[in-house]
Amino acid sequence: MKDKKPKLTYSIIIICLIVFGLELIVGFTHDISPIFNEYGFSWDNVLQERYSVFLTSIFLHGNATHLVLNMIALLIFGRIVEIELGWKKFLLIFLVSAIVGQLGILASTFLEFLPADIPTIGISAAVFGLMGTAMLIKPFEFIMYPYLIPIPLIFIAVFYTLYNIAAFIIVFTTDATSNVSYVSHIAGIAAGMFFGFREERSKRGLIAILILLGLLILIPFMWTIFSEVESFNYVNIIKELFE
Repeated sequence: MKDKKPKLTYSIIIICLIVFGLELIVGFTHDISPIFNEYGFSWDNVLQERYSVFLTSIFLHGNATHLVLNMIALLIFGRIVEIELGWKKFLLIFLVSAIVGQLGILASTFLEFLPADIPTIGISAAVFGLMGTAMLIKPFEFIMYPYLIPIPLIFIAVFYTLYNIAAFIIVFTTDATSNVSYVSHIAGIAAGMFFGFREERSKRGLIAILILLGLLILIPFMWTIFSEVESFNYVNIIKELFE
C-alpha cells in the first residue's frame, strides 16, 4: 500500500537542516573542522572504534551548496521510493546504501586511493542509492532536477551513474584531485539498484537502461556515419564520372 505522504523523507530533510544550522552556529565562533574530523567518516575513526560515524557522517554537510543539492535530490528520489515502496523499505534502502558507500570509502582507503585521516561527510551515498532504486521502479517519472525542465528520471539517473564512474576513473588514474567521494556514490547506486531489481516493476526500468546504454554506445558510430555523409560531395563524384 502506497504512503500518501513521504513523511520519513521530509523528516530526514528536517534533521539535515537542523544539523546544518548547528554547524553554522558553531562555525561563527569556532573552527568547524574538528567536528568534521570527529564525526565524519574515515578509516582512522573506524580504527579508533568510533562506529557512530557510520550514522553521524550522513547528516553533516560541508557548505550550503552541498546541503541544498543533496536535499533537492533526496526530496525527489526519496519521495518516489517512499511513496511507491513504503517507509520501511525506504529506510532500509537509505541506510544500506549509505553504509555500502562508506564501505566503498574503506576499500579505497585500504587500496591507498584515499587518505585515512580525511573525513567524508554528507548524505550523497544514501541519495544515490534511492536514485538507483527509483530509476528501476519509476523510470519514466518526470522530474525537474537539476534543471527546471521535466526530464524522465531514467535519463538523469543513467547520466549521473556514468558521470560518477567516469569521474572516479579519471581521479584515480591521473593526478586529478577532487573533494567529491565518487566511490561512495557508485557504491550507493549499486546498492539502490540491487533493491530496485528485487521489485517486479523493475523490468521496465531495466529495459529502459539497456536501451539508453545501447544508444550511448551507438552515438560515436552514428556520429562517424553522419560526418562521412556530410563530407560526401555528390557533385564532384558526378563530374568525375563524366570527365
